[in-house]
Amino acid sequence: MTAKKKVLFTVNPDLLEGKRFQTVRSMVTGLHENCDLFIVPITGYDFKRKRLNAYRRAPRGLFERHGWIKPEADLWIVYTDGYWLDATELGFKNKRDFLEAQFEMHESQAENGSVGEVINTAQAERNCLKSWFAKLDAKKWGVVPTYCFSNWGEVHDHLKREKSVVAKPNWGGARSGIHKLSSEKDLNNFRKLVETAGESLKNDYCFQPLVTGPETRFWYVNGACVGGRKIFARSTPWLEREDERVIEYWKPHSREFRKALEKADKLCRKSGLTIGSIDSIGDYINEINGAGTTFTQYSKMNLITDARQPLVDYLVSLLKDK
Repeated sequence: MTAKKKVLFTVNPDLLEGKRFQTVRSMVTGLHENCDLFIVPITGYDFKRKRLNAYRRAPRGLFERHGWIKPEADLWIVYTDGYWLDATELGFKNKRDFLEAQFEMHESQAENGSVGEVINTAQAERNCLKSWFAKLDAKKWGVVPTYCFSNWGEVHDHLKREKSVVAKPNWGGARSGIHKLSSEKDLNNFRKLVETAGESLKNDYCFQPLVTGPETRFWYVNGACVGGRKIFARSTPWLEREDERVIEYWKPHSREFRKALEKADKLCRKSGLTIGSIDSIGDYINEINGAGTTFTQYSKMNLITDARQPLVDYLVSLLKDK
């Protein structure tokens, strides 16, 4: 009998505490029957000893600690963002240092042959950082113009020119840490927040113009779009909306849809994204989401669209002998 392939699956540690996390639980269920699966919380990396604190799936959706293991596997799926972690508790000066250590472990284990494949690759995840857009020709790739600055004087001059800008964490999610700056007061308050948190303007933040319009998301699996949704009048970190409306967005006969999808497909290939999503506001792509992306969309308690099955099917397909 052929031995099952070994899979490492990095997750949000709250999963082990019983949180719902529908997308990740669907992935665990699909993988469990088809491989030798080890669940690794993102807090379970021992970078100095190059080992992982692993768990096993147990009955009734629970998990049991297996113990420390070497980072060796046929496949390593990394599916947690971790921007919310307290990096100092994990022995790092800041979040970016922790992220780079994680990237280095994934890459080194793949390069030395200890891991057959990592999804997403570390490079693809680097390209999911908001600052990556600053390296792109915004017009060519259809992304919102994005800027990184080395000092607060540059931010001040940029705000003076643009009148209103959005400051975004390079490594972020769930709209946390995003600020609209429209005045000197806004800028001063934002600067205090950054400095109090011990963050770096140069390494931790980028700036984009304030763009408006419906928000579109396309989900990707193995480089192909598997679903979409659109949100009208979505609330922002600075403005709550009562008229928000969510729809499934899959209209292949629509010229507008095909144009938006073609642009997202092009950027997906450029970024190297395997699983995740590409988001747009109005006519601009404003971010790429990799590890940890939720593949469902709800409106209050109503499920609008669900792209989990293609994701699970793809991961399971990687476990079959070719």
